[in-house]
Amino acid sequence: MSEYCAAMEAFIEAARETLSCEQVITDYALRYALGTDASFYRLTPECVVRVHHRAQVQQLITLAQRFGVALTFRAAGTSLSGQAISDSVLVVLSEQWQDYEIGSNGDWITLSPALIGAKVNQLLAPFGRKIGPDPASINSCKVGGIAANNASGMCCGVKHNSYHTLKDMHIILADGTELNTADAHSCEQFRRSHGEFVQALEHLGEQVRANQALRTRIEHKYRLKNTTGYGLNALVDYQDGIDIIKHLLIGSEGTLGFIANITYHTVPHSAYKHTGLFTFATIDSACDFIEQLSRYPVEAVEMLDKRALMSVREQAIMPNEVVDFPAQATALLIEIAGADESELQTTSAAVSALLERYQSDIIHQYALSSDSERAQALWNVRKGTFPAVGAVREIGTTVIIEDVAFALSDLARGIKALHALFAKHDYQEAIIFGHALAGNLHFVFTQRFDNDEQVARYEQFMAEVAQLVAVELNGSLKAEHGTGRNMAPFVALEWGDDGYGVMKQIKQLFDPKGIFNPGVIINSDPRAHLQHVKALPATDDTIDSCIECGFCEPVCPSQGYTLTPRQRISLSRHQQELQAQLASSTSPNPRLRQRLGAVQSRFQHLVDSSCAATGLCATRCPVGIDTGAYVKSLRQQGFAQSRLANRIAQYSAQHFQGSTQLARFGLSSMKKLAHVVGETQLHNSTQWLHQRFGTPLYFSAWPQGQGQPTPTSSQNKSGERKVVYIPSCANRVFANDGEHSVQHALQQLCAKAGFTVIVPKQLGQLCCGMAFHSRGAQHQAQYKQQQLQQAMAELSDNGRWPVVMDASPCALHSASDGDIAPLDSITFAQQYLLPHLHITPSAEPIWLHITCSSQHLDGGKAMLALANALSEKVSTTDISCCGFAGDKGFTHPELNSHALRHLTDSQPPGCKSGYSNSRTCEIGLKAHSGVVFTSLLLRLNEQAQARS
Repeated sequence: MSEYCAAMEAFIEAARETLSCEQVITDYALRYALGTDASFYRLTPECVVRVHHRAQVQQLITLAQRFGVALTFRAAGTSLSGQAISDSVLVVLSEQWQDYEIGSNGDWITLSPALIGAKVNQLLAPFGRKIGPDPASINSCKVGGIAANNASGMCCGVKHNSYHTLKDMHIILADGTELNTADAHSCEQFRRSHGEFVQALEHLGEQVRANQALRTRIEHKYRLKNTTGYGLNALVDYQDGIDIIKHLLIGSEGTLGFIANITYHTVPHSAYKHTGLFTFATIDSACDFIEQLSRYPVEAVEMLDKRALMSVREQAIMPNEVVDFPAQATALLIEIAGADESELQTTSAAVSALLERYQSDIIHQYALSSDSERAQALWNVRKGTFPAVGAVREIGTTVIIEDVAFALSDLARGIKALHALFAKHDYQEAIIFGHALAGNLHFVFTQRFDNDEQVARYEQFMAEVAQLVAVELNGSLKAEHGTGRNMAPFVALEWGDDGYGVMKQIKQLFDPKGIFNPGVIINSDPRAHLQHVKALPATDDTIDSCIECGFCEPVCPSQGYTLTPRQRISLSRHQQELQAQLASSTSPNPRLRQRLGAVQSRFQHLVDSSCAATGLCATRCPVGIDTGAYVKSLRQQGFAQSRLANRIAQYSAQHFQGSTQLARFGLSSMKKLAHVVGETQLHNSTQWLHQRFGTPLYFSAWPQGQGQPTPTSSQNKSGERKVVYIPSCANRVFANDGEHSVQHALQQLCAKAGFTVIVPKQLGQLCCGMAFHSRGAQHQAQYKQQQLQQAMAELSDNGRWPVVMDASPCALHSASDGDIAPLDSITFAQQYLLPHLHITPSAEPIWLHITCSSQHLDGGKAMLALANALSEKVSTTDISCCGFAGDKGFTHPELNSHALRHLTDSQPPGCKSGYSNSRTCEIGLKAHSGVVFTSLLLRLNEQAQARS
């Protein structure tokens, strides 16, 4: 055993003794999946450690120092330059780092590092404030990463980045010492215990400020966006050692210390906005306009070149003539904001006057407007550019995004020079977009790394890009994505020997043993950017376009339980890669075989069984990848290989009424048994069976079998209001908690609104097929859906009358797989019933859970609109997906339990009941909150009367 391996084993053993075995992960499949980040690099950590609080970070640092083991800190893993990966110990923040404090009426906010950026802005919204940084990944990235990368974004510029809006910071350094810059006692104590360190930094600052050439270079570089290397501006802007320390931590990418919390000065959030898109005929005219516009108080200006526009030409708002735009066409997305309508109009008028002067250069425009829907469509054009390249990349290529900045006076020259380099090195697919006011350009292209010729091509291209940006135009090689491994070999080129020498001194002062994120920022290997490139092998058409950005992760119910969508994709790709390597190997390779075995042994649970497969991830994915659909395809493959499973499914589909009767009997029998032996005893007994055979687990919210009579058609009435009602099999099987069923409520509401209700006579045999589809029984699912479609067509007079289903998952599934698209009951109530009903609003609060299917259907708009019509106090569960997922709440209750672990945090005071529109979800919600959840239709029925 090598010395390194021995040290790592000793570290792991000590970490388990110090923390817990559950926090120290060494399982190969989990290590590989959890090691994934958004960059195009791949390292597999020897172990992954989840830390819950500062003391545990200190303990890990102490162990790392003792055993000489490197640590890499990870927040969300949305970094793009390889700074959040490790082949040593990856330290991941658990969800417990969620504390925050808002002060001075929102003027500042103190944040734990695992808070998601968008969540922070939600917290600040009541104060009309937000944090300054606004990276494109703000819905996924976390505060720790935002600060450690000095991430900025579309509106942030330089003025509002983390460096310039930093108030205070709580830091843990390489010797385990804590420094809280907001605490005068902590600062004074630190000065006493680390006087030499503080003085060394202050002395280094004096040297830098005395070096006029270097100081001038620093001042120029930080007028631009710049995240190349360490923030040397801290040595120019500040003389006090504590100020220097906390500002050097910004953008340090986890190489100098751990950011335990950060306090930001917040910035105003303007609700009044005008947005427009203007396409200029040439690069020169667009850049000249940008220089003029930079003098105005504009919120954002985003630039897209002709190829970028072409990449998103399928979006509905894009003009057809984009194909005929000249090669140098350059579009500018302009957004203006004001504190009030008057300020907005003043700025908008000034910008419009400036635009008028350039009308001869503008070949297409969407004028400035307050239309929020159009504004969102225009922003979707801009945000769709990066993933658009990934979506059409050739299999086997890697998507690379680079991030540079030029002075505005050099912007046009920089764009044209980059276009020339694309042509020279045959990157025909490369596009440019970026934050124009900051001179910040992103260019995206695809690259193969599977042969020496392609590697040499990329190496030469990047060398020429570095020369152009850093030397010829004195710009920034990394404006906002961080140095990472990607740009580490070029830091010295950009900063010169003096600047790079100062950075090496900084690293040595903070981390003399090099335990923090080695190879990032400071790296002596001139080819480091060519090493450890991530493989993206063809795996499945559904997921092959994934670029592993991680935008999907916040809405995944299994995040933190097993894997997230991108981690499932990553592990699936790795399995494919290992199989291909073994197949092509000419000699036995026990190491590869061992790794493949380790992945295959965990694959079923990590990728398949623990996935809710609701497809909610697709709503966050930039290219709409539905990892749930991929998982269902795996289930179909497994199902097709089981003759017994096929026979059972076929019998159930053909005798569906009997199957549902059996399910009702089973549910009621379990409930009766619980009364006899006691709920605790039954839970313990079924838990033993569940752990061994995967059978359903009894729990306190176990539902009674539906005992109420099946709904029938109402008597014919005069008038033209008719509706076909298909009660879902879930509501026909699971009894509601309470006196009345959802079927009763819907029929009463229809009667009040004057609708004749038509219910299929053969209802017991009908099912939308989703119960079969989610298990992989595709043939049986199609058979049931065809039956249902035929019945709906006949009863609705081929769509003349609306069709309604009382469970949103069933409505969504049926709408996506047939000619007749039924409405879910909430949408039907809002669109068809409310105009004919009188609602008496109530002061009693409504606690609403918006199901995954409702989010797919309309983003939950109908549920919220109906709830707001019923109550003055509406709040949501703040849970994206409950994880019950059909019957997984019975067969895999751990997923439901994990997904709802924070459910009660959002429970409003005085709340006595909750509402949703999916019976199975309601069962899990009750189990984990103690609050009875029912269909929102029952609340509507209580408060609705017929209009006179």
